[in-house]
Amino acid sequence: MKKLFKSLATLFAVVLLVSSFANTSVSAAEQTRNCVPKKIMWGKTELKSGQLGKVTILKETKLYSLKDNKLAAGKTLPAKGEYRVYSFKKAAGAELYGVGGGSYVKKDSLIKYETPSKRKLAELKAAACVENEGGFLWKAEKNGNTVYMLGSIHVGIEEYYPLNSKIMNAFNKSQNLVVEANILNVDPYEIQQFIMEKGVYTDGTTIEDHISKELYTKLGAALDEYGMDINKLKQFKPWYMNMLLEGLVPMDPKYNPELGIDYQLLSNAGKKKIIELEGMDFQLNMMANFSDKMQIRLIEDFLKTERSGNEIEPLIKAWQYSDDAAIEKLVFDIPDNSPEYKEYMTEMFDKRNMGMANKIEQYLKAGNKQTYFVVVGAGHYFGDMSVIKLLERKGYKIEKIQ
Repeated sequence: MKKLFKSLATLFAVVLLVSSFANTSVSAAEQTRNCVPKKIMWGKTELKSGQLGKVTILKETKLYSLKDNKLAAGKTLPAKGEYRVYSFKKAAGAELYGVGGGSYVKKDSLIKYETPSKRKLAELKAAACVENEGGFLWKAEKNGNTVYMLGSIHVGIEEYYPLNSKIMNAFNKSQNLVVEANILNVDPYEIQQFIMEKGVYTDGTTIEDHISKELYTKLGAALDEYGMDINKLKQFKPWYMNMLLEGLVPMDPKYNPELGIDYQLLSNAGKKKIIELEGMDFQLNMMANFSDKMQIRLIEDFLKTERSGNEIEPLIKAWQYSDDAAIEKLVFDIPDNSPEYKEYMTEMFDKRNMGMANKIEQYLKAGNKQTYFVVVGAGHYFGDMSVIKLLERKGYKIEKIQ
């Protein structure tokens, strides 16, 4: 049976894509699109929601990817080409324009950057869908405090935007934005230090001593496909080796971490207070503390699963069409009773959900007349041990808005 490839973490020091152990079935809800917006052209390219601007290539220039805070040159972009820009960042001693799919161009004399005019933005707004119905949103209230809970997906598509008015109205009312981890405030050096402390064998052994010869051979072959030499990496433990493998798999460019729900809301938080429910350290520690068998199972599953770059599509569609049944099926309807699967679900969902529910209860009890907008992976709101069920068992009335 095919499995939906849902990673524990994608690119090193970037963003967690929460999940695994899932199948690819999609409900009939995806058969009907919400709407088909009119295309608004801006020069040679279509102007899209969520787009910051565009770059025009004046002279041939390189396209780059960013790994471990280092630039890796990719294909050459021809002169006169135009590319949508979704983000801007400073890294590896350069100023970079994000053009989607984890790719960047350098800010230099070889390119020209432009932002859309007010007229173009007005055209785009007028041509947009009447309402975008995607997403999962709940509301709880107590003692003058309000908590909105949005189920997110950490990789998005252009069709998600603009987010529907129910989500945006709740977001705009909130003084606090609560996320699993502030992915816009990650220190690559701190994560590198963590990896060196908890992701590397320090007893003189290597991963070759901890997995079967057959698995080691398959792992070496997989790394070789991505131009990596296992002999230079075998000091790493299986949990980090799995992260590394997942980060090497190219994703279809239409699925963009910079269009992820949490990324976009963090980018537009303005003066809202940013609160972390967990933090990157917590999430990395969770993976580092998986049992040896669990860590090895992650590598085994990675090597068994065929990848096309579109494995996340069922999850993308489930969010786009607010399909509760599809989310539950993708996350929980798995014919696997192994101890490793049970450990994964306990650590990845049950324990984390309890921690999240307890913190959300603190916001409700704070009595400070504040509104909190909580954004966590959609899977945490479904199932018998979901954040929603746990809060209801504590006596809170939860209203489903979207």
